[in-house]
Amino acid sequence: PMHPIQRTWSQTRINLMQKCPRAFVLRYGIAAYATKHPTGQMLREYFSIQTPWILMQMSIRETIRDYVEDYKIGMKWSKNLIRLKFNQFFRHRVKERNSIISELSAWKEQKSMFHRVKPEQHLEEIGAKRCIKLIQHKSFTHLLNTMTFESISPLKSKIVDGIKVYNSPDFCAEKGEQSMLIRINLFGYSSIDQINQNAALISLGTEKKTIVQYSWKNGKWFIHKTNVSKKENKSIRQLIRLDSKEMERILKLVGTKNNLEQIPFADSSRSCMHCSVRFLCPAKDRLEEAKGEQMALMC
Repeated sequence: PMHPIQRTWSQTRINLMQKCPRAFVLRYGIAAYATKHPTGQMLREYFSIQTPWILMQMSIRETIRDYVEDYKIGMKWSKNLIRLKFNQFFRHRVKERNSIISELSAWKEQKSMFHRVKPEQHLEEIGAKRCIKLIQHKSFTHLLNTMTFESISPLKSKIVDGIKVYNSPDFCAEKGEQSMLIRINLFGYSSIDQINQNAALISLGTEKKTIVQYSWKNGKWFIHKTNVSKKENKSIRQLIRLDSKEMERILKLVGTKNNLEQIPFADSSRSCMHCSVRFLCPAKDRLEEAKGEQMALMC
């Protein structure tokens, strides 16, 4: 059975495990451990391919971060420059995606899974518009003008109860004794409970910092400021511990020679729609039937 070298938590990991434990094992188990094996290398390449919609979101974050760095040294961008910068980031990411697809080694059904694409104009327009709306948001402008900003790497992690946690804010803003952690939620939010949970995650390892979240929803940016209580902090730490134990349990179900017979399939066929490794899955065209067969084998 697989044992994680370092117990690790991230929203991406837990979301994938909940949608499809099998894809989770392939991405964070086999691909992570078999780094020198052709299968492990192939899996890493496939999982690195994102949809143009996701690339647009990633480019928004890059544009905002770049804007803040220039603003700190007195450079203010025009709307046209914002559009230009966003398009540069987006086109570069699409080019990288196409390059990965072009270099993929021949694999059964590979051509039917991924296609090279051109940067779509409507995505460029959507992305640039969202960047402009955030940059011109009165609250965001006020913070930039009155506080000292420091960018935080999205790859920065923290150790919480022995677990490596990835959920960093985008910026730290300070003025005197006032300190804020700022996060841009590109995919919006489903409820205030989710906002509060995100705030608790961002606040881990910090003291007396206000959590500020800018979330895109219904065509505009919403702002939420949160001061996380000790009770919320304790609750989120417990959630991370439970999630980590469940991820570890799933990884331990992997049999000898990477046998995945005991690893559950996706929760629904919708989760399979944009799966990077669907072509490897025995349930790719018959999810419910595959679930039934798996249940019969385990009884």
